[in-house]
Amino acid sequence: MVKSTHVGRVQDQTEGKTVWLRFLIAPPFVVVGLWIHELVQAQSEPWLIVDNALERAIPFLPWTIWIYFSFFLFIAATLIRVDRHLFWCFVRSVILASIIGWGCVLLIPVSFDRPDPALIDHQLYRQIFTFLHEADPSHITFPSLHVAVTWICCLLLKNQPGRGRRIALGIAISLSTLFTKKHLISDVIGGIGLAWFSVWMIENNYFLFRRRGTQQAACVNEE
Repeated sequence: MVKSTHVGRVQDQTEGKTVWLRFLIAPPFVVVGLWIHELVQAQSEPWLIVDNALERAIPFLPWTIWIYFSFFLFIAATLIRVDRHLFWCFVRSVILASIIGWGCVLLIPVSFDRPDPALIDHQLYRQIFTFLHEADPSHITFPSLHVAVTWICCLLLKNQPGRGRRIALGIAISLSTLFTKKHLISDVIGGIGLAWFSVWMIENNYFLFRRRGTQQAACVNEE
């Protein structure tokens, strides 16, 4: 009993150190990702313009930007609660999804008309959308990495408690990308498909740091 208690304390201390290490690792990944994003943005010119009745029928709801931003809290909460193995599964999945997503932007730079922020009555929302439109042009759209990373979290944690709440939040974040006019319906569908494919690749050890032995599906089957 004493030995078990000691082992448990050591594991708790190790997990505590690991959580802090994750937040030290995250900023460099984000910086590199933003740098690559800028390169992709500079190298891509939109040639496929999407404009149809279905997209125009979706209302522009500026207040849903807060749901859109909840994505960042969702990711932070995921990084805190998962064990070390799931954390690295998440990192590998996001790297793979980003590579594929940026490749799609270069090959198929889809664009569409976004609402003019100058026409938004609320000053705060007007400033927020002005900044977002300058930082993230409309041709950096397919597939939605915002949606992909959200659903990577949902898929990796599908066997963990709170699955229903995560799925509900994943749906809400995905819909918010439409109501904020940040993405098209095809971008959302592509983002969900990209998440599934990336997790499947990592689950089966087909991308980065192949595990030794025959153990598979560890990313999603561990409790």
